[in-house]
Amino acid sequence: MRILLAPDAFKGSLTAVEAASSMAAGIRSVMPDAEIIAMPLADGGEGTMDVLQSQCGGDVRDNILYFKDHGTLCALIESARLIGLNLPDMQHDVFRRGSMKLGGAVLSALDAGVQDIRIALGGSATVDGGLGLLAMLGCRVLDQDGLLVSLDLKGMMQAEQVDASAIDPRLNHVRITILSDVQNTLCGSLGAVHVYGSQKGIQDNRLAEVESSMQCWGGLCEQAFGVSAMRDAGAGTAGGLGFALKLLGADMLSGAEYVMDACGFDQLMQTVDWVVTGEGRSDAQTLDGKLPMVVAAKAGSHGVKTALISGMVEQPEMMQTAFDAVCSCCLSGIDVQQAMANAEPLLQQAAADWALNGLLNGLNR
Repeated sequence: MRILLAPDAFKGSLTAVEAASSMAAGIRSVMPDAEIIAMPLADGGEGTMDVLQSQCGGDVRDNILYFKDHGTLCALIESARLIGLNLPDMQHDVFRRGSMKLGGAVLSALDAGVQDIRIALGGSATVDGGLGLLAMLGCRVLDQDGLLVSLDLKGMMQAEQVDASAIDPRLNHVRITILSDVQNTLCGSLGAVHVYGSQKGIQDNRLAEVESSMQCWGGLCEQAFGVSAMRDAGAGTAGGLGFALKLLGADMLSGAEYVMDACGFDQLMQTVDWVVTGEGRSDAQTLDGKLPMVVAAKAGSHGVKTALISGMVEQPEMMQTAFDAVCSCCLSGIDVQQAMANAEPLLQQAAADWALNGLLNGLNR
């Protein structure tokens, strides 16, 4: 029996590497002869850089992964490391958060002579429409009095004029790729503000106000850059960072598929009997294209079965329509906080239960 372990991170409790290790320990406890391959994954959010470096190598300097791809010097920048929701300097008022640190990282990559910049956008704390990023790269944003605005959401809401004439010219000679699985447009009922604003700290009674400002910001930027991107799928990624990067000519790839391709997932499908994936919480959003679903789809296209072992599984009957086996780490009587505090042993036990009940018993029938 050859089993590939391909989990995402269990946010707040285990990295993808730790999750794969716990799964392996659980399976080996009941199937010591099983051949287990660990391939921790990410979808363009938190942990993407660690996963890619562990699988593909490269050198991390100042939160940027530098590596060669077919002789081209590339840089991978993970937004969650710079402007992520869990970072201490992102805990203040959402209106004072901005994306300038991401812009600073892009400048550092340009200074290093990089020809190809790949930006993982998941897990950001900002909703500034990319104002901070663009300002760090040379864009001037002024208020109604002709003064520079602050580089945050508050500044975006005060923007009256955008001047893109001084954008760093080196960007014309660099390929930029967005890694994300978010398909939201910049504005509207399915846009950056209405879908993700509340979880980033915008009060419900201010969503309409911020949405109106985002509409204005998008129009100003499209006029300044001569690019139409507000309605593009993915423009609403990371509070509008997808929009800002598209103004700079960025292309967009599925973060999950990019990481899986870089790790050689498809090649291994010819040699394994099962794939085991998982995440902290599986629900309806999982079926909309989160990493475990991408794993199941790719494995299924090769005729390989997929087991989902997650910290918590909502509506398991629905999940069973997409996965060949579904297991939850949350036992009866254990609340979410307890489960997160004991994620490692609980995941080990869930993996052992799956191997014992789903594989060994099935093989012995």
